[in-house]
Amino acid sequence: MNQRASIQNRVFQVLITATVAMPLVWMLGVALKPSSEPFSSPAQLWPNSITFDNFLSSWRPEFQTYFLNSLIVSFATVTISVLLGLLGAYGLLRSPRKIRWLVYPALLMGQMVPAASIIIPIFAMVRNLGLIDTHLALILAYIALTLPLSTVMNYAFMRSIPKDVIEAATVDGASTFRIFFQIVLPLSVPAVVATGVWLTVVVWQEFLFALAMTTSQSMRTLPVGLNDFIGQYGIRYGELMATSIVMSVPVVILFLFLQRYFVQGLLSGATKG
Repeated sequence: MNQRASIQNRVFQVLITATVAMPLVWMLGVALKPSSEPFSSPAQLWPNSITFDNFLSSWRPEFQTYFLNSLIVSFATVTISVLLGLLGAYGLLRSPRKIRWLVYPALLMGQMVPAASIIIPIFAMVRNLGLIDTHLALILAYIALTLPLSTVMNYAFMRSIPKDVIEAATVDGASTFRIFFQIVLPLSVPAVVATGVWLTVVVWQEFLFALAMTTSQSMRTLPVGLNDFIGQYGIRYGELMATSIVMSVPVVILFLFLQRYFVQGLLSGATKG
């Protein structure tokens, strides 16, 4: 019976993997095809003749600028959101239970609100500050989106830290800041990594706010820059897929290097005590 269940699990895993991998294989196939082949009949998943012209032609100077903009905005947003989220989570952890019961559900409910519903007030505030079409505009907008999530994820992990450790430090006369920097923060490294990786994925692929907050080509991020391949008379699918693959590489590399900490952070935050 156990062997049969194991075989069924393997078959299920193979099906799930194939379902997830198929769109990626299709993207890679289109990116490696000549410009005349994506719409050839009969359709083929893999090209007859492989070419890297789409990758070379898509990596134009303006896309190097888009890539740099995405790096700047993502790094600044994730760094600030993780740091502030850690402080907010620690504040919740040390707050009275009544305050936690009010603040924590409010943060969770805020995650249920669609981002499109808050873009107008955020845009109005950024415009009144004269920050439209700047890196700071995107960073502030993304912090508004990611800070509640960062606080929730870090708080879920901090709840698993044994209370005896914090209480012992308090009895020994350690201050609140000393407990945070010398005890809570070192123990929260898996949560920091898990939160940072997840927020990077969120910010790196965000399109709506980047489109609304930028007006010049020099300030576009990669998701908005993909529109360059969608013209009035057609879509350059080969270059579009090639750029999409290049855009995915940094996040994939980041996850591969930090996946151990990412999984550890998620599993630790899922339990308490």
